[in-house]
Amino acid sequence: MVGLVATGTVEVPIAAPYPLDRVADAFAELERRHTRGKIAPAP
Repeated sequence: MVGLVATGTVEVPIAAPYPLDRVADAFAELERRHTRGKIAPAP
């Protein structure tokens, strides 16, 4: 699967990147259940 994502064959939509100091905000967004795509940690 990683290879397919890396080559662009499969796209994983990212709804929002969150830095680790905003992890509570990321969980709040997930709890609202209106997210289209993944919530991802950001550097």
